[in-house]
Amino acid sequence: MKRTLLTLLVVTFILSCGNKEKEAETEEMQKEIKVMEDTHPDDLPVLIGKQEIKAIKSPPYTKWFMENYRYNLNQQKLGPLKSALEGKTITIFMGTWCEDSRTQVPALLNILEAIAYDTSKITLITMSKDKDTPEGYEDGKNIQYVPTVIVYDSNNIELGRIVEYPIESLESDLLKIATGQEYTPAYSE
Repeated sequence: MKRTLLTLLVVTFILSCGNKEKEAETEEMQKEIKVMEDTHPDDLPVLIGKQEIKAIKSPPYTKWFMENYRYNLNQQKLGPLKSALEGKTITIFMGTWCEDSRTQVPALLNILEAIAYDTSKITLITMSKDKDTPEGYEDGKNIQYVPTVIVYDSNNIELGRIVEYPIESLESDLLKIATGQEYTPAYSE
């Protein structure tokens, strides 16, 4: 009985220490969120290069990401879009400094997550304000405006692109591109 009581006390002590660490971690995160709320998006560091999606979901970008991730999905387009995007890959060129990128890319990722699109088929390239990267990911891609969302078929042939903003909606524009319908992006020549 004494052994059980002693074990219970030790476990309680260990857990209470863990809770204090958790509380401190939570307080630190809350302070960081408060700083982010007080920081204008234009004052945040500029990400440049190939990124994991989590990079733009994480601090210090969380605030603008989550505001625009709450995009109102067009439920009627999701089923057809899921089928149309099977076997296709998507490359997104964006700027963390760009208001259109901060608006459109989180909404696009919400759509892709809603249709359970395989995120390993998304390449996310963040660019400088000059719309370039040190690695030259943009070379030969004619990236003049961001965001630019390029859809490729299974042979890595470009099917189409959304440039800066959708013409109808992200869902409708992606569906047209993925199904080979006629589509003309903004700023086309």
